[in-house]
Amino acid sequence: MSALFESMTLATGLMAVGIVGALICIPIKDIISVDFYDICDLFISLFFVGLISTKFSMESSHQTLLLIALFLAISLVIILIKLFVFVPFQAKAETNALLSRKDYIGEKGRVTVTINSDTVGEVVLYTIFGNVPMTAKIYQLSYDDSPLRIATGEQIRVMDIDGAIVYVTPYEEDLFLPPLESHWGKIK
Repeated sequence: MSALFESMTLATGLMAVGIVGALICIPIKDIISVDFYDICDLFISLFFVGLISTKFSMESSHQTLLLIALFLAISLVIILIKLFVFVPFQAKAETNALLSRKDYIGEKGRVTVTINSDTVGEVVLYTIFGNVPMTAKIYQLSYDDSPLRIATGEQIRVMDIDGAIVYVTPYEEDLFLPPLESHWGKIK
C-alpha cells in the first residue's frame, strides 16, 4: 500500500482526490451547497486539474503555479456554465413539460400528507400524463366556512395555483378512480 502512495505523482493524487471527493459528496451536496456552487464542483475541478497536469512535466515551482491557475480557471468555467446555462433553465422549468401549472386547475387528486388550515400538505394529482405530486394548501374564501383539515387519503380538486403551491378543496364523488392509463402503462 505504501508503494502505491510513493509512486503516486501530484497529478494522479489530485485526480484520485477529485474522484473520491465527488463520489462522497454526491449524497450530501444539497446540505453543503451555496446557491449555484456546490462542494462537488471543487472535487470535479481538482480531478480536471490532475488530468490536465498529467500532460505537463515541469519543474516544481512552475508546476505549482500552473496547477493553481488551472484550478481557478476550471472552477470559473464551472461557475459560469451553471450561472448562465443551468440557472436560467431551472427558473423556467415546471414539473411537466407538456402541462403548464395553470392547467392543473380543476384536476382531481388525493391527499398524501394531511393539510391543516395553517399548514401545507401534499397531494397527488391524476392527470392524463401521469400522477403529479404537489405541495398544497386549503382553498379558503373569506365568506366561506372552509374545512380546517383535509386528511390523508381524501379526494380533492385543485381550485387555484400560486407559484409551486396548489390550493385545494375536498371533492366528493361516489366513484373516484385514477385514470386508466398512466406513464407506466395501463392499470389493471
